[in-house]
Amino acid sequence: MGGCMSKKDGKEEAAAVDKTEETAKTEDTPKAEDKAANAEETPMADDTPKADDTPNVDDTPTADDTPKADDTPKADDTPKADETGDTPIAAEEPAKESEKETKPIVFVLGASGQIGSATCKSLSEQFGDKVEIRAGVRNPDGASKLKELSGVTVVQATMADKNNLVTTLAGISVLYIVVPGSENRTELAALSMDAAKEAEVKHLAVVSVPLVDEDIAFGKQFKEIESKVISLGIPYTLIRLPYFLDNFLGSASTVKESGKLHLPISGDKSYIVVTTSDAGLASATILSDPSKHEGKTYNIVSERVTMDGIATTLSTVLEKEVAFEKVEQDDAKQTYLGIGMPEWQVDGLIQMFKLVEDGSPATNGENIEDFKEITGKEPTSAKDFFTTVVAAFQ
Repeated sequence: MGGCMSKKDGKEEAAAVDKTEETAKTEDTPKAEDKAANAEETPMADDTPKADDTPNVDDTPTADDTPKADDTPKADDTPKADETGDTPIAAEEPAKESEKETKPIVFVLGASGQIGSATCKSLSEQFGDKVEIRAGVRNPDGASKLKELSGVTVVQATMADKNNLVTTLAGISVLYIVVPGSENRTELAALSMDAAKEAEVKHLAVVSVPLVDEDIAFGKQFKEIESKVISLGIPYTLIRLPYFLDNFLGSASTVKESGKLHLPISGDKSYIVVTTSDAGLASATILSDPSKHEGKTYNIVSERVTMDGIATTLSTVLEKEVAFEKVEQDDAKQTYLGIGMPEWQVDGLIQMFKLVEDGSPATNGENIEDFKEITGKEPTSAKDFFTTVVAAFQ
């Protein structure tokens, strides 16, 4: 990165630090002209029974149809017990529409990003029998992978369009707001929350980050978002996600060509990470039964790692040597700016890396057991993750 590596390496390494708290892809940033999804169709009046369907008076039995005394069964004609076989059972009446059990509706807003899509996938695979799943995206035409998931209905939904969002969220049991990676995400999240309250959503889950108490750009943004969630008066759950282990896929080309990894932190400094699949499973588990998680704040962590450890793990998985080289923070910043990353985001990343270097609890993680507590499963280790995606590095 910067003066410590080639321009090509700079481009490759930028992907590895791509939006540490990014919770939705850049293309998910709402556009003002997007329209909300249409409300579901209600049954048409033609479906109601017509007057012609009622029995005619002419169908009433006449006096001549009354059975004569001779026609009445004699005592001997009564079927004997051994001739009747099984006693006929009266047919059960079909359940009325109002009596049918309805599934709670889970709505994932910002569903086409890494966390939103992983959450929808876990909801479909693990909880499709318990909940109805709706995936809210800005552009449904570009959500083909979501449409392939069983039980998932893709819905047009834009965070910036509050009025249409209120209509779209009518009848929703639990809303998951996957906060986007845009500079105005605080405003967008607030609009989405206001729409949820107006639509009388029963439970609200919102993505956040572990940096909320730090005096840095990302921390300030999400501190405001969390404060808004708590003040709404809606039952809520806050889901804090750290740096994504998946971001190292952006270094795959550099690892293949030079066997090197780069970040602006020391190789022995530890920090917490999460795989997007673990984040999706934990989120889906919460959304499937939100009452168990009301008022709680979780830190979803897969593992605590170091860059030296990541290099060693990759060396083992790839069966070739991979080394880590630290770059200076100023050089990293210039590299990121040079490839077009917005300055507010670059500043946020550099500030976060400084916290790692300083050993901050916000990046090192005091409690990393929430994933297991929520799901009852062990989180994904760095070795397991890289073994799964090994082909990308070969």
